[in-house]
Amino acid sequence: MHIKDKDLVTTLSAAPDGVPLVAAVFARITTAASFTHWLGPLGNYLIARPAASSKAGSDGERADIPLDAAMVLGLSKDALHVWSADPMLGQVNDHLGSVEIARVTGMAAEVQKGSWWPLTITLDSAESVEVQARGDVSGLVAAFRGLGGAQV
Repeated sequence: MHIKDKDLVTTLSAAPDGVPLVAAVFARITTAASFTHWLGPLGNYLIARPAASSKAGSDGERADIPLDAAMVLGLSKDALHVWSADPMLGQVNDHLGSVEIARVTGMAAEVQKGSWWPLTITLDSAESVEVQARGDVSGLVAAFRGLGGAQV
């Protein structure tokens, strides 16, 4: 389904299999090949996305969190949910899974110029996942803190 950044929470919450979300953002895994996003769709789909997909698999396995090269991170009162996505087209695809909010010990974003901000998610296993996020990133971090979470 096609969803704009500002509509992620309402649209995903209202989906037939939806979960009531308090915040959601588009996110992507960064790699050494991420600069190829600037080459347009061909650079993104032929170079950057396969490299990010490989890194997402290894990072997800290490941290025991479902990840994809590009995704939507949605926060409900009891879990951090992950959907596969294509931020370039505003597409949200399959729900990949979730992590209990009790396992997430920290979430912090670094304010940047531009639309993509570095976001770090720390888990109770002391593992952390670093992604770039777009949309209401500060709102996601604030919602996490509002649920009793700590800042990294």
